[in-house]
Amino acid sequence: MKIFEKWWFWIGFSFLLYANTINHAYTIDDMIVVKSNKLTQEGIGGISEIFKHSYLFGYNEREDESYRPITLSTFAIEKSVFDSKSSASHFIQVLLYALCVLVLFKFLQNLFGEERQKLVIAITLLFMLHPIHTEVVANVKSRDELLSALFLFSSLYFYSRWILFQHKSLLIGSLLLFFAATLSKETAVLGVLLFPATYYYMKTASILDVVKKSLLFAIPFLLYFGIRAMVLTDVLIQDPIDPVANSLALAQTNSELFATNFSIFAKYLQLTILPIQMSWDYSISTFPLVPFSNWQSLIGLLGLLVLLGLFAFGIIKRKLFGFGALLFISTFALTSNFFFLINCNLGERFLFMPVLGIIIMAVLGVDAIVSDKTKALKIGLFGIFVVFFIGRTVSRSADWKNNLAIYESGIVVSPNSIKAHFNLATEYLEQGNRTVNNVDKESWFKQSIDEFVVAKNIYTNYVNIYENMGFVYAEYGKIASTKEQSIDLYNKGLLELNFAIDSLKLDKPSLFQNKYFILEQLIALQESPKVKNALMVDMVRTVGLSKKKSAEDYQRQIYYLRILKEDDQLIAVSKELLANFPDKKDYLLELSQEFFNQQKFDKSLELMTIFVNQFPADLSAKSNKGMLLEIVGKKKEALKVYEEILAIDPNQAHTRNLHDKLFQTIN
Repeated sequence: MKIFEKWWFWIGFSFLLYANTINHAYTIDDMIVVKSNKLTQEGIGGISEIFKHSYLFGYNEREDESYRPITLSTFAIEKSVFDSKSSASHFIQVLLYALCVLVLFKFLQNLFGEERQKLVIAITLLFMLHPIHTEVVANVKSRDELLSALFLFSSLYFYSRWILFQHKSLLIGSLLLFFAATLSKETAVLGVLLFPATYYYMKTASILDVVKKSLLFAIPFLLYFGIRAMVLTDVLIQDPIDPVANSLALAQTNSELFATNFSIFAKYLQLTILPIQMSWDYSISTFPLVPFSNWQSLIGLLGLLVLLGLFAFGIIKRKLFGFGALLFISTFALTSNFFFLINCNLGERFLFMPVLGIIIMAVLGVDAIVSDKTKALKIGLFGIFVVFFIGRTVSRSADWKNNLAIYESGIVVSPNSIKAHFNLATEYLEQGNRTVNNVDKESWFKQSIDEFVVAKNIYTNYVNIYENMGFVYAEYGKIASTKEQSIDLYNKGLLELNFAIDSLKLDKPSLFQNKYFILEQLIALQESPKVKNALMVDMVRTVGLSKKKSAEDYQRQIYYLRILKEDDQLIAVSKELLANFPDKKDYLLELSQEFFNQQKFDKSLELMTIFVNQFPADLSAKSNKGMLLEIVGKKKEALKVYEEILAIDPNQAHTRNLHDKLFQTIN
């Protein structure tokens, strides 16, 4: 038993358990907090800005509703010290996990008391070995979960020490650590409930005394929300929940929503007790919408009622399984989808702290049910879980070595998950792009297309599928052995993009850009003038459908309208270009000159008039307008334009000459 009291045992065992992850690559969303995050990439110098913005601002320059500055600051420090090397990030992940386990053990020692240290060892071992933690440890982005748990457990440890020894420094340390936990991830805020519970179970005191002894924790609790409110002032309305990430957003009634969520809760309980099959994603349509008559929904509802019952009974009878129930409820509530929907229906990372509550209740339950006469049964049962957990943790953490491995494991466990298939398809596409040999490229591209088709069949309205399908067909078309094969592949990509744009009415700039590229390739390859003409017409039409046109998009549209000789539409698009991008004014002058050279003086005048209306101070353009008015026979209007110019600047010699000649002609 002595070995379990050594700090190096918990650090060493935890580290050894996840040592195989240190050489892993960055996976899934790791890049959004590391190399694709402009604030963390500024290194230590970017920390002040990190505290001024939301969690994802450095990635997409949008203020979201998450505020986790301490977590992002660790990545900024890594940038300065290790230049964002994946091995360094994973080493730190494992180290933080080991520290988390050690601090947890120390806290539980104080909470349970000396007479129940065997239970503390059992609980800590099961927590340390539980396979559900593999995502948090192996996925660098989940450092927010690690840090919030480490700081919360550390805060509880300091608080339990303060209860025992009443040193003010311990209480101050506990308050600061709890504040750090909230700044690491917002799900720690309800951990504030664990401090009165800790005092309640460690001391025989009245409820009033318990509240008094833990009231100070309202300060970091409120301080977090105050700072968050000041920083996130630009966040007005939460974006609609994406049904691709959380199928609960598709529920038509509250009954359907809660029934389905109870079925998801049943899955959470299963992963906690028996984590055999695990996946990085459980998105649509892993959990179909179900009524309350669904057996999984009923199991989830029953499980939640049991947890609430154990909490109430444990509080009333001062039994520690009540603390376990409270720990589960308080650390799981904000990600449960019962109070508000989040952009995920189930995430194994959300069980990182809550699983401790289940373990506490399970260990205490087995200890109470199984008598000392059957001690061998306890040891045997515990041994089975230890061996299973170790084996499953080591094998599961190996799945996280790179994107290809984790995505391929995902479709085995979650065959109905759209994101599992979509991300694997995208990874196959990227593997193909990284491969030099065209035969290998073709193999990767074919696999990519097959997976995209599966994803599309799961949920038709996911815009990213069509965007990437267009891209993979375009890349595949580049390496085709014949022109005919290239045309065939480009046309297949075009069909997917047309369905997304025309039938589903999806609007995303990259979706349109992929179609533009494919159309350009087809126009270049086609020999039939009739087909070329149809493709150019489609190009002009498609650009017109986009709601987020760039200047280049307008110029692309104008380019093909010039070839098609659609003069009226060309003028309308040119006017729109000038209205949205005034810096492109020279483009309009060039088009006016082109009409003039073609002796389409009315069209040239129309464009010049648009230009002058937009830039009335441009006297040279105004003079050109006057000359065009003369050419088309509108001499009085031309004279008026010349007079306007001379009223502004009498020294315009050229305009004066035009004016005088025209004046003599009219009179």
